[in-house]
Amino acid sequence: MLNPLIYVLVAMFGSSAWISTNSVWMQLPLMTPTLPEGWNLPSYLVVIIQLGCIAPLIYTILHKCTNLPIPKAPIILVLMIVCTLTNLALAFFWYKTGTVFGGEHSVALIIIMFFMAMANATTDVLFLPYMSSFHQIYLTAYFVGMGFSALIPSLVALIQGSNNYECERYNSTSPYQAHYTAPKFGIRTYNLIMFGWLCITIVSFIFLHWFRHILEKSSMFNEKSQTNREINGLKPTCADEIDPTPSNDDQNIERIPKTSEESENENDKHGRISIRYWTFLIILLVINAQMNGVIPSISSFATLPYSQQTYHLALTISYGAQPFGGLISMWIRPKSITIFLVLTIITSGFTGIVVLLAAQSPTPLLHHSFWGAFISIVASVGASFGQCYLRSAITAAVRDDSPNDEAKIFWCGVFMQIGSFVGSWIMFPLTNTYHLFKSGNLC
Repeated sequence: MLNPLIYVLVAMFGSSAWISTNSVWMQLPLMTPTLPEGWNLPSYLVVIIQLGCIAPLIYTILHKCTNLPIPKAPIILVLMIVCTLTNLALAFFWYKTGTVFGGEHSVALIIIMFFMAMANATTDVLFLPYMSSFHQIYLTAYFVGMGFSALIPSLVALIQGSNNYECERYNSTSPYQAHYTAPKFGIRTYNLIMFGWLCITIVSFIFLHWFRHILEKSSMFNEKSQTNREINGLKPTCADEIDPTPSNDDQNIERIPKTSEESENENDKHGRISIRYWTFLIILLVINAQMNGVIPSISSFATLPYSQQTYHLALTISYGAQPFGGLISMWIRPKSITIFLVLTIITSGFTGIVVLLAAQSPTPLLHHSFWGAFISIVASVGASFGQCYLRSAITAAVRDDSPNDEAKIFWCGVFMQIGSFVGSWIMFPLTNTYHLFKSGNLC
């Protein structure tokens, strides 16, 4: 029986996954004008996040290749504390810079982001296996919570607003310069809000794991009462409805060997499934390369030329749309591989628009027009929504095609990570070495 309190605690627990990293992305519109990397800052952070993925790799090797006892709950608690402390550190040290390789860089932000990424990436291999100890009904609550990890930072950032600017000059001969107006609250306050939320998630997990027996007492009493009613004849038991014991007739059925034609049909079906599965893997690789590598690296170049507000809205709405993409995939799930390919082409089209606008920076299409900013935001949101929908829908389709084959789900995750890694490492030199995407003066 569903326990509402446990359901809420599971959702809060799920929201702690990646919320700290997502909160950093929501503050990029405020960070890019201040930090030395400027418009290139997102591409640096994308690579740092991928480097942080070494932590789950180490955990997986220790878990699969050694006999070391790994207590999941204490490790999860440590990871949640690390994420919470990194948000607190970010609130006070995000602007600290230093000289590295002869250039000024955001040393504090990069170091904090690395530890944050390691903790968040490790949650991917710990949180879901931990949820296997709960009834399946609570898995929905966990995924709802994961949606909150993107939605909550987006909503807080929308309330915060952006640092809009006006072009002014000191006299008639001096050049125009951007003078920023402060948002409703700054980066420090934003990160302290996220810190408070993460503290609540830690308390939720402590109650969920170490006080779970107390929370389940009411449910146990309800279940016992229900069982007594069933025993007393008020409700037929499963044994009365279905007899699981095979009959003698079933046991004596002669097993007819398969004909060669039936074997060929099975081989053809297996071949079609293999083609379908490999197509899914390639789509996941491409989609995640776009989602976690391409778009995050160049979003500033595609939106900032229009305005600071455009960059702010593109980021916040895109991240806010992600949980809805995952949610819709639970009800609208295509069966045909052709539909998946068409949706991939459409989503890649949105990504292509973002890349085109970024390549034209600092004077992209319809530079001084409302419609240019509108196209930039719609392309960013459309790509983000489509990528999240496809990722969830394809994973669900693979699970439906092979419900008892966990290895296929595992390789879906591997190809997602490969796509993210390849996308980020391709975009970094294009942005920071070859300078294919150029920043400009806002005025």
